[in-house]
Order: sequence, then structure tokens, then C-alpha cells
Amino acid sequence: MTMYTAWHCKILNITQEPLKMMKSVRKPIALQIALLTASTALGSMSLHAQERATLEEVVVTAEKREESLQDVSISISAFNEEALRLGGVDDVSRLELLVPGLNYAFAGNDAKFNVRGANSTNTFGDNSSIVGAFVDGVYQARASQQTRAFFDVRAIEFLRGPQGTLYGRNTFAGALNVYTHAPETDEAYGGIELSRQRFDRIKGEAHFNVPVTDTFALRFAGMYDKSDGYIENDAGPDIGAQDDKGYRISALWQPNDRTEAIFRYTSVEEDGNEAGLFGYTILCRNETPDGLTDAFGSQRNCENPVRGSGKLGTASNGPGGDPWKISQDYVRPVDLKDDTVSLNFTYDFGSFSLRSTTAANEYENDINFDFDFGPTQNSNGGYLEESEGWSQEFVLTSNSEGPLQWTAGAYYSDLEDYNSFYIYQQTVRDDSTRPVIETELGEFTILEGTDIVSDETLLNGFFANAVRIDTEYWGVFSQAEYSLTDNFRLIAGIRYNDETKSADCGGSNFSEGDRVVNVKDGVDGSSPRILPENAKDLFTYNCGAADAIESPKDGEYDNITWKAAAEYDLSEDIMFYLTASTGYLSGAASTDATTDEQESEVIEAGFRTVLLDSTLQFNGAVHFTEYTNLLTQRQRIDPNTGIVLTFSDNGGDIEAWGIELDAIWLPIDGLTLTGAFAYLDSEFGTYGQTNPYQLYKGQVQPFVNQSGETTPWSPEYTLGASAAYRFELSDRGSLTVYGQTYYSDGYNTSNLLATDPAHDQDSYTKTDARLIWDSPDQRYGIELFVENIEDSEVLARGNNNSDDVVQTSYLYPRNYGLKFRAMF
Repeated sequence: MTMYTAWHCKILNITQEPLKMMKSVRKPIALQIALLTASTALGSMSLHAQERATLEEVVVTAEKREESLQDVSISISAFNEEALRLGGVDDVSRLELLVPGLNYAFAGNDAKFNVRGANSTNTFGDNSSIVGAFVDGVYQARASQQTRAFFDVRAIEFLRGPQGTLYGRNTFAGALNVYTHAPETDEAYGGIELSRQRFDRIKGEAHFNVPVTDTFALRFAGMYDKSDGYIENDAGPDIGAQDDKGYRISALWQPNDRTEAIFRYTSVEEDGNEAGLFGYTILCRNETPDGLTDAFGSQRNCENPVRGSGKLGTASNGPGGDPWKISQDYVRPVDLKDDTVSLNFTYDFGSFSLRSTTAANEYENDINFDFDFGPTQNSNGGYLEESEGWSQEFVLTSNSEGPLQWTAGAYYSDLEDYNSFYIYQQTVRDDSTRPVIETELGEFTILEGTDIVSDETLLNGFFANAVRIDTEYWGVFSQAEYSLTDNFRLIAGIRYNDETKSADCGGSNFSEGDRVVNVKDGVDGSSPRILPENAKDLFTYNCGAADAIESPKDGEYDNITWKAAAEYDLSEDIMFYLTASTGYLSGAASTDATTDEQESEVIEAGFRTVLLDSTLQFNGAVHFTEYTNLLTQRQRIDPNTGIVLTFSDNGGDIEAWGIELDAIWLPIDGLTLTGAFAYLDSEFGTYGQTNPYQLYKGQVQPFVNQSGETTPWSPEYTLGASAAYRFELSDRGSLTVYGQTYYSDGYNTSNLLATDPAHDQDSYTKTDARLIWDSPDQRYGIELFVENIEDSEVLARGNNNSDDVVQTSYLYPRNYGLKFRAMF
């Protein structure tokens, strides 16, 4: 929820680009941080008095058409450049601080959005995020793409709840819209922002707008981000290190008032040391007095239990541990490339408009990891995903002023994904030293770390698999709004979805006959070898192999998603609404089996108000959400290698209800207060998970019934608030003081066992402060900032790996720095 103030429009009216910035300030924002001119004296500073500022209308495009935020019966948060700047949002990771009901985590370079009880933990292989992400209307298929292309951003919208009607598949729990700047034909201008932050991070963005003719313009934008890494490593390079670069070339053609075409080419590369794969560090785990792993065991064990890790390694959060310190010898830069070309074409026919969005994408993400979690040179590996595809969408929207407003369209996409998990041993380890004990429950091996025979490089223990997934989707949709009276409206929407998935090129180096995956010739471990730059370089991949495995059957998803809503205006500034809608998440295809689709349904009642002479905006909603046929992650042991493999299966359902509120208030000239609150009650219905430990509450229990348990990443309460005050310094410019704080109740972070206390995150707070000076003509600005002042240790996404290791990541620690901005 957001509004603009008269002052806000004034400060963004940069001298050399008035039309550009005036257009920008009318774009969407949702948790507005409006900064107002003060009217009192402060020491020797002369402050200019002006009329009391009020909140202005915000326009959003969440329903495929431009409309006022206060007229939309969706739970939506929207942010423009100024709001993103004040909130310190330079990627998707900090959106949770501003959006009520949103929780963020990560694994490797995958974004993990968690909304209203549903989570995105399972995004590897052919599993999609519960939140569909769109950049300039183009769907981002992989979860690791949802953190890309975040530069030269004009606005962001985050929609909570299923968006199956207008957006289609994989908007199961919400949708994220990122809008970048388009070229303008008015005048040439440019800008640059540079920052120096903690961990020697140097981050820069630049843009330049070039009008070529009255009808054609170009825009160039670029970004650079490099750091030493926020996770200290005493056995190798630090990780969490940025080495990112990207650029975007945009072209606008606007021959007349009816026609507009925008072409964009975006290229992003990342070469930094990512923070792990399924988690970069180890947590202490619980065990029985006999030394058997059990989530509810009475003893804590903080030693590294992985074979080949040695017997002296400890978990990061053991006695005296530091969550941002590790000791790992195998660190290799990620190899990520993301190239997207798109064309947005719009034509106004008068009574209706046509918009076409055409896009093609090539994506590769190869991320490596130290699988023994220690300084010993043993288990190395990684994960490779490649994606290539194209999409086409046509949308028709009505332009008339009558009681009926409508939207209709069609969408088609063809996507090919390829992924491979691979691992090998750099040295020979001693696995014969693990003790075996007899108990009344049977014979068990004590899972403790083992030593390596020597540090000589003898490559062995090779394992790599492969699978290719083809996904073809098409859908047709429509939504209409009809005003029965001036105050009462009905809305109905429907979408037909047709999706087909198939898997092929399946296999591993342990397959029989002519294999898809083979260890390269000459790599047999019989003599010392030079360590490859990348673990995948030890293998060859051949989808044309005779023994390539295909899925037993295609996944065919043929369904209808719908929306129904009613809106009532109690007055010009107060609206109530009631809505019901559905969504679905694609099933997962593999060479073993194909899972069924997951479905969501929500009933939501909400209100939107503007009060106190347009100085207070207060919006809210209560939702009742049900997710059915959910995927769960199960594990099985590969009989050839002993490696624990994770796979997906339909596991059950979730029921959740909650309250989400947000507000912005201008109590006096010069001061803006904002708040966001969420309450969530979310629990599993019929649902089960694999027990990742040897025992469960002292018993052999391979499968755990989670019915009635709280879902992970579902804090009961979250609260965010901010305050901003702006001082005018006469001919010395202006000074803005900004503070923001966020509180979250505790929650669990395990992707495998939601009741595992080892993955519990306690309640925490995060507080930010910013001091911003802007020159009188708004050409230059300097900002001092500190984020996460408390240095709160917040768990991201937990996992359990081979040897029952408890694996996890932590969100970013305290950060501080200096930013400089210039417009020209």
C-alpha cells in the first residue's frame, strides 16, 4: 500500500529530466515512505513552509490494466524507486521487511518466497517456486532467476494469494512483478549510483537515455557488484562473494499516440562464490545417548559427521560458533549466464487496446560445493541447471467508460530444462572406522566423521545424473468487472490451462549399457590427477545414448482456475471487498514418476481506506487459504553409491488463515509513519514427511505424520514500521532521517521435517537507519546507512544431507556503507 505526497512529486522533479521523473512518480509503490518538507527552524538551517501534504493516488497494473491501487480487490504491495531506495531494496531478499505476510529464504542462489503458509523450499529439478516472478511481463522459470536482472528498476508489485486467472500456472501463492525503465523520447539524461559497503563490496549502477528521433529512443543500463564475501572461510576463499555484472539495452518506437513498441535485451553474468548449494554450513544435531541421530534426542552433537571430513570438524553453531564462519577447502565460482530478449507491443484501437509480449530466454547456472563441509580435501560436487525457451502473450483490455470493463487474452510457452547433480571424491577416505552398535531396535552404524587415507589427489567415488524436462503450456483467460450501481461492482474471471510435461535424457554414470553420463576417459583414480576447475568437467553427457531413460508417462495438466469478487464503496474513500480465487502449481516430471499438480484456493475479505483528509491510508484483509495435493520432499539411498537422493512426491494439504494490515500516515508536515502487520495460523492437514534421521522420538520411523503441525516459514506474528523526516537546508539542499524496524515471531526452517528443533529460528528483530543528503537541484545525493543493526542471526533454508548432517544457511549479517548518486 502506498501513496505519494505533493512534496514527493516535487523532490523527484530533477532539473534535467522533469518529464521523466514526473512520469516515474506516478508509477506504483506499496509501502510508501513519503518524506515531507519541514516548516520549523533547526539551528541555523532555514526551512521552507509549504501547504500540508496529502497522499496521492497510486496506479498499479496488477490486473493487466492501469488502475488505482485503492480500486483493486487484491492483497498487493507496490514500490517505486524512492520507496525501494529508502527500504534498501536492491534485490528481492529485503522485500519481506516491507510486505506483510511474506517470508524470504535462499538456498545457493535460489530465491525462496514463503507466503501464507506455502513455501518455495522445493525448487530444484523440475520444481517451481510458489510465487511466479515476471520482469517486464516475462515469466522467470527458475527460482535462481528470481534474483537476477534487478537493476534500473522503475517499480515492483507483490501480489499475495493465488493469481491463477490472469497469470496462470505457478502463481500458486502469489506473483512478483518487476518493471524496468523504458526509453523516453523527451531528452537525453543519465545517472549513476556507486556504493562502498561492508565486506569490501563495491556496487554500481548506471543508465543513459538517448532520444534518436521524436519517435525513437534508446536506453542503456548496467550494473556491477563485487565483494570479498560475508562468510569467512579459514580453509579457502570466503563465500557469499559477489562478482556480478549485467547490462540492458532497450529501444522504444512510438510512431503515434496509438502505437508503442519496446524492445529489451538483458544479459547478466555471475562468477562469485555463492553461499552454498543446499546450505553452506552445519548445525548441531540431536542424538540419543547411544549416538544415534534423532530430531528429539537428548544430546547435542556439534561435530562434522560427514565421511572424509576428519573427526575434529565442528558445526558452525557449536559452542562458541559463528554462523558466518566456515572451514571448507573446495570453493569454486558459480558460472551463471542469463540472457533474455523481449518485445512489448501495444496498440490502442480506441474502445480496446491490444498488448503483445514476446520473449526468449537462455539460462545456465552451474554452482559448486564442498560436500564434506570441512578443510579436508575429499567430497566435491555441484548442481547444473540449464533452461531455454520462449513465450508469447496477447492481452486485450477495454478502454470504455461504461459499466463493463473486461480483459481477455491467451498465453503460450515452450520450455526445455536440463539439470544434473554431480559429486566425486578428491582423495580416498577411510569408511571402515565407523562403529556399529546393537540395540533393541536393531543394528546401527554410528554416523561420525572419518579420516582420509592421505592427501594425495586420487579421484574416485564418481556420481552424476542427468534429466531433461520439456514443458509446453497454453492458456486462455478473461476477466470482467460490471458496475451494478455507482457503489457496487461484481468481478468474475476464468482461465483454461493446458500443460504437458515429459522427461527424457535420464540416467547416471551407474546406468547400464550406453550411458547418458560417463566419467571422462582416463579419469579412473588409478593415479594422481589435477583437480578440475569445475566438478562437472569430470563427466560427459550424451542425451542420445541408447539407454537414456524417459518418464513412464507425460504429465498432463488440464484444469480451470477462476476468480469471483464483489466490491462495495461505502464512500469515495472507503471500499470493502470479498473475493475467492484459485491457482495451481505444476506437477514435477522425472524419469521415476510424474507428480500431480498442486492446487490453492483462497477466500479473502478486505478493505481499502483513505482517511483524515487524505493523510492516512489504512488497508487490510483477512484470508482463508487452502493448499491441496502439495509436494513433499522424500529421500532414498542410491543402492550403487550410498548417496542420499532427494525426490518429490505429493504429500498432502495445508490450511491457513491470517490477517494482513498496512498503513501510511502523515501526522504532521515533515513526518511520515508506515506500518505493516501480519498474523498467520497455518498448519498441515493430511501430510507426511520422510524422517531424515535414524530414529524419531526413540523409534524407527521412516515416515512422520505432520497432521496438525505448524508449517515451516510461518511466523505467527510479523510487524514492520518506519519513520521518515526531511529537513530543508535552504541553499544547502535537504537532509532526510529514516528509520525502519522489523519483528518476526519464531518459525521452523526445515525443508524435510517441519518439527525438527535443530532448524528452529527464534523470534528476532532487524533495524535499519539511513541519513540522506540531496543537493538543492536534486542532481547529487549522499547516503550513510546501516542495516540489521542488531546483527540478528536468521536461518534461511535448512536441509538434511548424507550422514544425517543438518545443513543450513543464514541471511545477511549487519551491513553498512556509503552511497553516492549523480544525475546528469
